[in-house]
Amino acid sequence: MNNNLNIDTIKVVIFDFDGTLANHKDKDFVKHRNESDDKRLNYYASAFQNPNGFFEEIEPCDKSEILYNLINKLRNKNIKMYCLSAMKFSFHFRAKQDFVNKKYGKDIELISVGTQQLKLDGIKIISNINNCNLEEILFIEDLEDTVRYLKDNGINVININEIK
Repeated sequence: MNNNLNIDTIKVVIFDFDGTLANHKDKDFVKHRNESDDKRLNYYASAFQNPNGFFEEIEPCDKSEILYNLINKLRNKNIKMYCLSAMKFSFHFRAKQDFVNKKYGKDIELISVGTQQLKLDGIKIISNINNCNLEEILFIEDLEDTVRYLKDNGINVININEIK
């Protein structure tokens, strides 16, 4: 974890979805869903039509036990939580929210952005909505490029693998 980060000053924690809150059982899930136009289109259609079972039946995922325990501690401190996910389409938005609700609780609101780089703007908007400074927000992410980008732009961000 970031050695300079004081968790007592954090008011908002934001989690990434894929690879962070959702541990995909198929580690090549992105590659497999894009193997053909039909696979890609069916993937999004399935998520849209069956949001309640999508991450159990179509693209199975597990929750992160480490984050589940952290989330319960954050709740006890009344820290506001969000999930900020980069999505090409919103067809699987409801499926992602359903997964978060089932595995972590209904108090983590999902927000989507179009690219990894737009997560920076998403964090700034969440900061504004919650009337807090960027220093009072912690972002948890699995992609090292995104971690580096956000750190370079002054965001408190840690890689999921750094949480113990």
